Amino acid sequence: MRQNKSFRGLLPQIVVSWFLVTFVLLPNFGLLQHVFWSGTQITWAPFHKIFTSAIAMHALGNSLILGLSLAVTANLIGIFMALVVSYFDIKGARWLQAGYLTTIIYSGIVVATGYLFVYGRTGFVTRWLQQVWPHLSPDWFTGFPAVLFLMTFAATANHMMFLTTRIQQLDFQTIEAARSLGANQWQILTQIVLPALVPTLTTLTIMLFNTGLGAMSAPLILGGDHFSTITPTILTFTGNTGTYNLAAALSLLLGLMQVVLLLLGRWLDHRKRYAFKTKVPAPMRKQKIHQPFVNGLVHVVAYLIWLILLLPVGATIIFSLTSATAVATEKLGQFTWQNYVTILTTPATLNPIITSLVYATLSALAAILIGLIVARAVTRRQSAGLVNQTLAGVMYLPWLLPAPLIAIGLITTFGSAQLLVGNQILTGGLSLLLIGYTITRLPFSLRFLESLFYSVDANTEEAAQSMGAPALYRFGTVVLPQMKAGVLAILAMNILAHLSDYDLSVFLFSPLVQPLGVAIRANTDPANAVSGDGTVNGLVANLIYSVILMVIGAILLLVLRRQSHQMTSNTF
Repeated sequence: MRQNKSFRGLLPQIVVSWFLVTFVLLPNFGLLQHVFWSGTQITWAPFHKIFTSAIAMHALGNSLILGLSLAVTANLIGIFMALVVSYFDIKGARWLQAGYLTTIIYSGIVVATGYLFVYGRTGFVTRWLQQVWPHLSPDWFTGFPAVLFLMTFAATANHMMFLTTRIQQLDFQTIEAARSLGANQWQILTQIVLPALVPTLTTLTIMLFNTGLGAMSAPLILGGDHFSTITPTILTFTGNTGTYNLAAALSLLLGLMQVVLLLLGRWLDHRKRYAFKTKVPAPMRKQKIHQPFVNGLVHVVAYLIWLILLLPVGATIIFSLTSATAVATEKLGQFTWQNYVTILTTPATLNPIITSLVYATLSALAAILIGLIVARAVTRRQSAGLVNQTLAGVMYLPWLLPAPLIAIGLITTFGSAQLLVGNQILTGGLSLLLIGYTITRLPFSLRFLESLFYSVDANTEEAAQSMGAPALYRFGTVVLPQMKAGVLAILAMNILAHLSDYDLSVFLFSPLVQPLGVAIRANTDPANAVSGDGTVNGLVANLIYSVILMVIGAILLLVLRRQSHQMTSNTF
């Protein structure tokens, strides 16, 4: 009886260990073997080909330039946005915050298509500019400037999530003390407020660099013929059997750069920590800008950023309610709901929505379930052994790996029969995309679930244990209810992450079902944009897909925002 009970207790760890070994460790080791092993000896030929390939080196250089530029521009805009809504006393701050938060629900390939719709060849902004400058090329919004412009504003979501919360946690007594000693507003901002944000800003800067380094959607849609980055190049190489090794090697190189950057970020974070605390912290109060010119300038810039962010969102919503002719000419016509009815009742256009919802929800649940098992084990002193610590370490690996590296590892490994999955070939099937989605959400889920477990009142569980309650019963009735709100927030964020995913989906989706991100990308093709699939053309379909995703994202964001303050404070 004891042996059966012990086995049941170990069964979750056994299943999790099988999943992590099979789908996290094995594909990466398999990819290393595929790239570095030829016959019976080690080979460096794929890397030699990369460093002698003009296409690969050009893409690598573009990615590095984009990453460095984005770390500067998005940080400047993001810090300004966070200060406007959380630190300075700005008129209409609530409206500004609502506009700035659209970066969370309007992102990925959706935001790229939105900016293309507004600033592209037939966009109303382009037509207006051509009236002012008749010689302006209709393709002016392409290449590096267009990609950087889009990503600068789109990549500020984390600033609105994390940096605003960190500003609200500042101790107002410290600011008051500095003011009483004669410090002006600029000195307080640069010598007290910003230094206190350094740990958070270090993390955000590394994330921005990584975002630019692995950018996919924006360069693919707006890059044009002269600006291609690493990830689109990897996608091109995977389409040819003769260059598949180059794609794998380039993915490894991208992964190595991201690992180095993350390690650098951790070193910078631990090198110097800033703490401005008093014994009784006072809540933060918004600061008025006393200089009239500076106050006016801040207001103008704040609302200009707000307008830039809302222009694609507003155009998407408004034109989704018009006819296909109005969308093609970008001239408002009669408003109608018919396009929505057609999209939601035509299988060819409805299936991508259902596919993405199902895959995103199932993968979110799977990541949370695995995270709960491992986080529960590593946060309990009696079970936080070497095995469980190792499982947690493996779960954090996908945080260091770019999407193409994960995808190519899965494709390469499971393109042949593997004993660990019952000698089945998974590549080309329905399960590999679900596995890929789950893998990429493991680090995020584990990180925040650990924080939630540490915040649980241990006394209540000990009381239930002393009364003879079984472990599973204690967890379901005592521990989990205390974590319910946080778990729901993690679930919402996990679903939101993959609803319009393209970077991973384009490598792993099955021809039998097409996820929404792939469908949106296909609709940006000029041929599909005109004719589309079914009775609604591609341009109209993308607008409606974008609105539907924003509605779903807004609902999920309401769940997420309730717990973001708690989880962010635990993280930073």
